[in-house]
Formats: sequence, structure tokens, C-alpha cells
Amino acid sequence: MALTAAAPSPPGLRDRTLFAGNAILGSYSQILFGRSRPVGILLLLATAIDLRMLFAGFAAVLLALGTARVLDLPSELTASGLYGYNALLIGLGGAAFVESTPLAIGLFAVAVMASVLITAALHSALGAQFNLPTLTLPFLAVFLVVTGTIPLADLPMRTFDADAVATLEGLSDAGKLYLQSLGAIFFLPRIDAGALVLVALLTYSRIATLLSAVAFALVALFGSELFVLGDPTLRIVLGYNCILIAVALGGVWFVPSPSSFALAAAGALAGGIFTLGTVGRLAYVGVPLLILPFNLTVLVVLYAMRQRMSDGRPKAVDFLPGSPEQNLNYFRTRLARFGSRYFVRISAPFLGRWVCTQSVEGTITHRDAWRHALDFQVADDDGELFTGDGSRLEDYRCYRLPVVAPAKGIVAVVVDEIPDNPVGEMNVEDNWGNLVIVYHAPGLYSLVCHLSPGTITVKEGQHVRLGQTLGLCGNSGRSPTPHLHFQLQATARVGAPTLALELQDLIVEDETGEIMVSVMVPEEGTIVRNVQPEPTLAGRLRFEYGETLWLETDGRIEELVADIDLNGTFRLTSRDLRATVYYDHTPSGFIVWDAIGDPRSSLRLMQTALSRVPFDQSRSLSWTDHLPTRGFLPWFVRPLADFIAPFEPSTGVEMRYRVVHSDGEAFVRGESLSYRHGGVPAIRSEARISARGLEEVSVEVRGRRRRAVRVREPSDDGKESGPLSAGGESR
Repeated sequence: MALTAAAPSPPGLRDRTLFAGNAILGSYSQILFGRSRPVGILLLLATAIDLRMLFAGFAAVLLALGTARVLDLPSELTASGLYGYNALLIGLGGAAFVESTPLAIGLFAVAVMASVLITAALHSALGAQFNLPTLTLPFLAVFLVVTGTIPLADLPMRTFDADAVATLEGLSDAGKLYLQSLGAIFFLPRIDAGALVLVALLTYSRIATLLSAVAFALVALFGSELFVLGDPTLRIVLGYNCILIAVALGGVWFVPSPSSFALAAAGALAGGIFTLGTVGRLAYVGVPLLILPFNLTVLVVLYAMRQRMSDGRPKAVDFLPGSPEQNLNYFRTRLARFGSRYFVRISAPFLGRWVCTQSVEGTITHRDAWRHALDFQVADDDGELFTGDGSRLEDYRCYRLPVVAPAKGIVAVVVDEIPDNPVGEMNVEDNWGNLVIVYHAPGLYSLVCHLSPGTITVKEGQHVRLGQTLGLCGNSGRSPTPHLHFQLQATARVGAPTLALELQDLIVEDETGEIMVSVMVPEEGTIVRNVQPEPTLAGRLRFEYGETLWLETDGRIEELVADIDLNGTFRLTSRDLRATVYYDHTPSGFIVWDAIGDPRSSLRLMQTALSRVPFDQSRSLSWTDHLPTRGFLPWFVRPLADFIAPFEPSTGVEMRYRVVHSDGEAFVRGESLSYRHGGVPAIRSEARISARGLEEVSVEVRGRRRRAVRVREPSDDGKESGPLSAGGESR
């Protein structure tokens, strides 16, 4: 955008209050894998059933957040509750097991501060080295040490009352045990506390609730003999460990599906067996089992599943985990938008219009282990590949045209000394000719070959960006006429077998003009091109780091701030509503990856209206994209849809977009397509972009239109100062 980014102002009282509130409630909701204020409030209320537990847990969270602040740990992680939830468990556990004496309070205060250090260390070590979550390992480590010092300090103990509030009319014994198990996650094995935790779990995720019930039922069936042994504490420990295992594996770190449910069931049974097999031995040495089965089972399964040769079923979450519903919606729409082959998006390795002259399973050379490959040349409007009689290399329209990197990566292999063949001759000894192999991701390399000698502009070990020139098209190797050979492979070896490939964002012509296809494998004779960047629109639809944007929606002025998260992803965050949109901005286009948080936010409108915008020079270009279905369903249908979503495949809402230019402004207009076939209702969207940047977005669903209009910065009295003038700035 044309606005000048200003340095962020120091946080005021309102900002500090919001930060503290988010961090406190996030510490509570993180125990159920969530980052939701309503969930945090419900769980806080659950601990309020016992005032002693309420004060102990709340004080522990405040102390942990203060420690994180003193240590200057990342504020984003602090606000998410990362440094608070283990401390919360320590505070609740201390209040549950030990009487409140000055010595006990001091001991657990030290334990809380230690948990912050251990959390920070494990979050970095496990995340960076093994890509594993911290879970509640800090709580276990600290709590086991503290409980070992209790006899030495001769601290008075409290009784862990598993039968408290154990009667409720009309509720079966299994139902009571299920609620007690939920409550025991917060050291409150009570039915009333468990009922509040269940409400919080339902609020967080319907899929997670279903997983918890399935796991508990399975363990109850498997361990039916156990439930008559008369040890209520053991039954509860078994229950809450298996519930947490199932939720973690079935929907948080794996995309919900029938296969993830099977994994969750197997994990719950494994955790149950581990619980029964170790509880006696640990009790013999005075070590409580607590939540150890959950931690070990989940970490072992996650680490083992990440050793698979391919990320198949169940699909691991390879993005920032959210609720099971968010994980499922994002993954499905990502598949529909970008294809399912690889996490890295592969573009065509050339500029301009080229024709595919040999496709996958080609009859000439693309056979057997090398069948997944593509050959390209350049043709004129009449389909001619060369001028004159085609006897010279220079006659061919593709000869010495740039060949570019199909994605960012590191150059692995370069060959650049093989001469071009005369037309009609081939060099079968140097089959691949001059080539460049680029490493993109573990097990994913791209190869371009038959390049012209002396034209390769990169070196081995060099980092390359998407679209960077690697060399010029030639006729070296097994090539009778100039052409470009392109393939993907699993290793850097020249001549390695090919991998199945898909190309992203190719533009082809149809009867209506040009259309951008998100994922395709070109057939022989298909003329395709990459996006030809148009810098004007790219410059307008840009949000600079630290920039603030005010949008008015439904009478509410919402403040949006542009920044970058810890993973390096661009985002816009609402300071008024707990909502964030994650996006990417490249010279070729603007893409919204995902939107999370409050559905009232204008960011939800931006996700629909600006889901994807290619910055292309064509004035007749159209494209399709897919949006998550859930946001367009009636509110009373969504809970039921959540329960069945893992078992009912969906690609989301298909939208068709195009850009219309008028009076110096660009209008991105979209319309849903699936409603025509009896799917979701008709959806229409529009985004207006001027020389100043984004001015307005609107979305119409079921005849109801919501609109977000850019306004000036609100004045000190809380009233906005009116719409931006034609030549004004926002500040």
C-alpha cells in the first residue's frame, strides 16, 4: 500500500490489559490444546468450584507470566499461554496435594518459575531438533522433583478425593467417570468440574469432544475388569490420560479423518496399557503417574510417524496447529487450492508462452522410471516451433530463452560444458546435456536440462529464488531439436527416477479468455504460461510491517496491524477482535493462507474477497479458488457439520474471481460456483483497490451483505474522523 509505515507506539493501558488477559486465558485453554478466550474463561470457572484451587492456579499463572516478562521471553509466545499452562498445572497440583503453609507456598513458587525456564528450553530444543511439542513435560519434571522434597520438608498432605460430588441423578457410572476424568485434568475429579470442562471442550472443538468420548468408551470396554476393582483414582488417571492422547493424535497433530481416529484409538489403548503396567511400579518408589502416559505416548507416536517415507494417512499437520476443525478445513482447502503432491509449490521453469511437446508417459523418451517428465518448446500463433526451414538452432523460437527456478531452493548440481548438437543429431553419451538440479525440500529436487553451454548463471550451493534465471534453453545431450526437459526427483543424482509432478498457477486460454489453473499436468499440445507480473497492482495490495489499517464493519471501527509471526509468515491482526489473517505477497500474486478468530472481524471478509489475486498483465484473466465451507453454513448447522466433517470429504466452496479495472481503480470480484449444484448458497464478493491501497471489501451471503470500508484513524474521543479523502493519508 502507499501508506508510510510508522514505528509502533509503546503499548498503552488498554494494550497491556488485553495482553495480560490473553496470556492468562491462553494458559488455561492451552491445557485443552486451544488458544481461545471463551475456553479459557470456562476452564477458569471450573477451577473456581474449589476457591483454594482457583487462587493457587491463578497465582501460579500470574507468577509465570511475570517471570517470562522479567526474562524477556517472546511476547507472542507469552500471550499464547505457552509459559503459563505448565505453571497452572503446578499451582493446581500443589493446592490439590499439599496444605497451604508458608514453606509450601515458597516451594511451589520456585517450582513455577523453574517451569518457565524449562518450558522455554524444551520449546526450543524439541521444536528445533525434533519438530515435537513441549506438551506438559515441564510440569512433570518440576512436579516430580517437588513431590520428592515434600517428605524431607515434612509438609502436610491433602487427600485426593476421587469420590467428591459423585452422585448425579440419571447419569450412569461410566458417565460419572467420564466427567470425573475430565475434571481431573485440572486436579478436580468432580462431576461438576468435569461438566464445565466438557462445555469448554465442546466450545473448543466438536471433533475433539467426539474423540474424547470414543477413546473413553474404548478404554472402558477394554478395561471393563479394571472398573470393578474399586480404585477410583486409578480409573480416573486412566481416563484422562487416554482422553488427552486421543484428542492430541486424532485432531491436533494429525488432520481429522477415519485414519486419524484409528490412530487415536490405538494410542489411547497403548496409553491405557502403559498406565496399567507402570502405575504399581511407580507407586512402589513413591512417584505419582500423573500425566506421564499422555506425554510419552504422544511424543513416541509423533516422532515415529515423522520417520515415514511419505506423509500419507493419517496426514500429519505440517502447519501451525489449531483446533481439529481449523486443521481439517485448512488442509482440505489447501489441497483444493494447491494440489496434494508436495508442500513446496512448483511453478513452470520458464517465462512467457510455451507449448508442452511431450507430457507424462510420453511415447518418445518419458517412459518407465522417467515417465513423470515434461518437455516444452515455444510456438507461434500458428503452432510453428521454428522459422525458416528449421535447420539451424537459431531458427527455433525457444533457443536461448531463459530457464528459471520453479521454486526457491539451493543449487545441488551444475553441468555446463557439453556443446549443443546440430539440429537432427543427438549426444547419447551425455544423455542429459547441460543441466541444473535444485534442492527444494527433503526428498524433492527439480532438474532442468538440455541447456545451452556457457549460459548457466548459478553455482552449486547457491540459494535461488522462484523465477530466478538458471540458464538458457539449448540443444545439448539427447536432444535433436532445442527444447526444455523438466522433472522432479527424490535425489540429486543425475538420471534419478522421476517423481509425480504437478505445476501450480499455469495460465491457459479458453473461450472466455485466459484462466489460471491452480494445479495441472499439461497435456501434449497445451500452450501455457506463468503469471507475467504487473507491478502496479502488486504495489497497491501491499501491507508494510508495522502499518495500521482502520476498517469500519457493522458500525464497528476495527484496527488492523501488519506484522510477521515467529515462523516468518505475513499476517494482519485485529487489535479489537481476536482474529488474524495469514497471507503471502510475491511479485506474482497475493494469497491468503488462512483466517482464524472472531467471525465478526473484517479479516473474514478479506479472506473471502481477496483469497487469491494474481498480479498479471492480462485484463481478461479469471481464476478459481476454494474457501472453507464452515463459515458459510447456518450457525445451527455448524456443530452437526463439525461432528461428521472427518468422515465426509469436502473441497470447500469453489469461487471464480476476476479483476476489473475502472477509473484508475481495480475491483476484484468473486462468485461461488458450487451453489449451482445444490451446495452452499450463492456468495458474491468484491474488493476495491485504489492508488492508496485497499479501500473496501464486501461479501454477500443469502442476500445479506457485509461491508468493510477503510476510514481514518479514530480520534481521541473514540469517533473516527471520516473516510479517507482522494489524496489523503491515514496518518
